Amino acid sequence: MTTASEARESTGEQPASSVRPRRSATVSASPEEVSLADVLGPLVRRWKLLFGLPLGFALFIGVVSLILPSVYTSETTLTPAATSSIGGLGGGALASLAGLAGQLGVSSASGTSLSPDFIAYVLKSREVLTSTLESRFPDPSSGNQERPLLDIMRAKGRTDAARLSQGVRMLDRAVKTKVDHATGIVTLSVNASDPKLAAAVANRMKDILNEFNLERRQSQSREQARFTHERMVQAEAELRDAEAAQLRFLQANRAFTGSPILEFENSRLQRAVDLKQEVYVSLAKEYDQARIAEVRDTPVITTIDSAVAPDRRSSPRPLLNAIIALIAGGIFAFALIYLLEQRHRLLPPGSLGGVRTAPERNAP
Repeated sequence: MTTASEARESTGEQPASSVRPRRSATVSASPEEVSLADVLGPLVRRWKLLFGLPLGFALFIGVVSLILPSVYTSETTLTPAATSSIGGLGGGALASLAGLAGQLGVSSASGTSLSPDFIAYVLKSREVLTSTLESRFPDPSSGNQERPLLDIMRAKGRTDAARLSQGVRMLDRAVKTKVDHATGIVTLSVNASDPKLAAAVANRMKDILNEFNLERRQSQSREQARFTHERMVQAEAELRDAEAAQLRFLQANRAFTGSPILEFENSRLQRAVDLKQEVYVSLAKEYDQARIAEVRDTPVITTIDSAVAPDRRSSPRPLLNAIIALIAGGIFAFALIYLLEQRHRLLPPGSLGGVRTAPERNAP
């Protein structure tokens, strides 16, 4: 009878105690043990993708930038023109300009001035944009024949109102304002397909802004003059009544000196006359100043730099766009290479391209 050991020897089996587990052929390296070759290896193996993808992006974006229509930007800088206040108007007749949407920023004692933020707001208001669209400019596409800006921009719409609304939106996107609160300077930028047209539109918007504020200021002064004149007529009538009452008292009491009651009454009547006279004189001054302000045509905005036609386009910039595309393509290529490398490592050993290959037959 054979023993178990003899049976194992006859079959070639080894004892269980002598069987040792085989070490894995591949030992996963810890993050600290990653070598420089592991990092640069995927880049070297896929160098065509590393260099070809960014260069392709840069070439494509550069060609597209050359094909796109040119855009020219013209700028003009403005600042509020400080004006001295008109004395004796109870804060000034021009202080009533605060009624212009409450945004004129008019001071009552030290002077009147427009707020830079208000200038920037008015420049992009619908009224200024509409007036600009209705203004005529030389059309570069038709031999510099003057046409409304609405036609030059080729705004479309089923009705005139819809077409005008479309033009306002297009011009609003082409116009940008920037306010420097430290200096109070407002910069107006206008984008157009022609450099001369961009400069002409910027200067026209500046003129419309001045006309806008002058018209509002004059209309407010005209209303102030009307109100002050009505109040002056009423004050004059009140002064005449006070003077008549004092005259009647003096005629009835020619020798009132020595009588406390009569002296008190005379003082009271004199104070009433003096008060009415002071009010009338003040209103008369206000009326004269309001009439002057009604016809005043001094611009309330000072132009620092008028818009001029730019000598180079602002966009697109093929070289700058190509450099940005090259950098973005390089980042994308790096990420794609390591993503492909990680996917390749995760594939089973016997698979190719994600499809498991059939096992090879053993040779006889």
